[in-house]
Amino acid sequence: MNPDVVVSPELARSMTELSREMGRQLGLLMDRRGNVEAVIVGDAKGIEIAEMGRYRVGRIRFRGLRVVHTHLDASPLNQDDLTDLALLRFDLMVAIQALDNGLPGTASVAHLRPGAFEGEPWVVEGPQSVHQLTSMDFQQFIESLEQEFAAEARTRAVDHGTRRAVLIGVSADSVRQAHDSMEELAALADSAGIEVLDRVMQRRQRVDARTLVGPGKLKEIFIRCLQLDADMLIFDRELSGSQVRAIAEMTDLEVIDRTQMILDIFARRAHSREGKIQVELAQLKYSLPRLVLKDDFLSRITGGIGLKGPGETKMEVLRRRVRDRITALEKEIKSLAKGRDERRKSRQRAGLPVVSIVGYTNAGKSTLFNKLTDSNVFVENRLFATLDPTTRRVRFPEEREVVMADTVGFMQDLPEDLVAAFRATLEELREATLLLHVVDISNPDRENQMAAVNEILSDLAIDAVPQLVVFNKCDLVSPEEVEEVRERFGGIMISALQHETLPGLIEVITRTLWEGSVGARLPAASTAE
Repeated sequence: MNPDVVVSPELARSMTELSREMGRQLGLLMDRRGNVEAVIVGDAKGIEIAEMGRYRVGRIRFRGLRVVHTHLDASPLNQDDLTDLALLRFDLMVAIQALDNGLPGTASVAHLRPGAFEGEPWVVEGPQSVHQLTSMDFQQFIESLEQEFAAEARTRAVDHGTRRAVLIGVSADSVRQAHDSMEELAALADSAGIEVLDRVMQRRQRVDARTLVGPGKLKEIFIRCLQLDADMLIFDRELSGSQVRAIAEMTDLEVIDRTQMILDIFARRAHSREGKIQVELAQLKYSLPRLVLKDDFLSRITGGIGLKGPGETKMEVLRRRVRDRITALEKEIKSLAKGRDERRKSRQRAGLPVVSIVGYTNAGKSTLFNKLTDSNVFVENRLFATLDPTTRRVRFPEEREVVMADTVGFMQDLPEDLVAAFRATLEELREATLLLHVVDISNPDRENQMAAVNEILSDLAIDAVPQLVVFNKCDLVSPEEVEEVRERFGGIMISALQHETLPGLIEVITRTLWEGSVGARLPAASTAE
């Protein structure tokens, strides 16, 4: 066929005659040289386009193929046609009506729309006669369309180092809980250096076993990702290995879940040797049940003449190596725990009380630690800015000394493997004389955050340690709200950024340690005369 026309009247008539004779839709895949690459015979309602892997495609390049197919009724292009256009990035999608006498009726044409950040990502033209299609210079049109997409891509690619993601939440919880969870996921993405382009929330009682959101919804999400030029999907719940693989194969995007993103943040932020070991251990335990290789990688290896059985698969070898590494890391953590025990015994012999700062991530623990100890622990308004525990000696009034300890922040639904990996570090909290539970009073979800921290402390059997609740960031809320929280929960009201609010906290800590029930258990050496 002439490559400059969308479809010739002669070819259109041949298609409609055959389609009406068979009572089935008939489709052609044609390249830009006018050659027919494939003929697809469907049923009365539609055609099914096979795997397109061997044809070129890209973010700014189309597939180099247009789809011309028949409809047995007067309906224009339907949603399935337009979805295929967007997902498979065809040059054009054309539907020609096959009249009862076999002649071609009206035709509808659709193409992708540049700059489609909102609304539909396609433009539908028609209905029009088949003869009108011959007036369209197809080659010039498709070249100019690709140039517009390329110019748009260059505008977007200002910062090549930033990953761009769409967040996906699937929940049966209340709208408020689902919203709060997505807000926290967005904060996690920001902490991981990921730009959030859009959020998709789906409420359903039972998740789809294969894709969580269902294949239809996943197609919608992928089309949205193409519009926004996103390169990854982040799910607000844990995915199995098979789900990650299924979603990645359907969308051709990087797929991660909430747990994997938290582990990634921890891996970036851990600086001490022990912190790095703990994060690596958590990552390996998370990845072990999710190790999936494509079928063509599962060739048998390590077998040989005289050996029983077919040998190990590459998957089995990989899993064995991961298990061996996990065992080695667990031994190293136990070895490092002995060093902590010695330091703890040394503090006990010196008779120094230990005040550990705990709380939800980004509640302001490190800022408070720096103010109380005159230190410069890294502080950032992002989740999990502090991972490595830090301790400092602090001189309190009346020549009394205290060991202050800053710890990693907690979070709702914190990965079990991560808690297990940090268990040895967190268990040091059992030896604390007093816990300062720092709460961000400006966070609307503060009550759930307090409950999440207390739940983790209970799981670690640390809930028996005396606890003092400190409401931080009081400068960000009204005085009326401060009083309301004080009446409901008690606690100490401060702003770690305002030094004048801290003497009251120091006074309460002093009274609690040396005059209250905690002080009754302190050794006499803890007070310098």
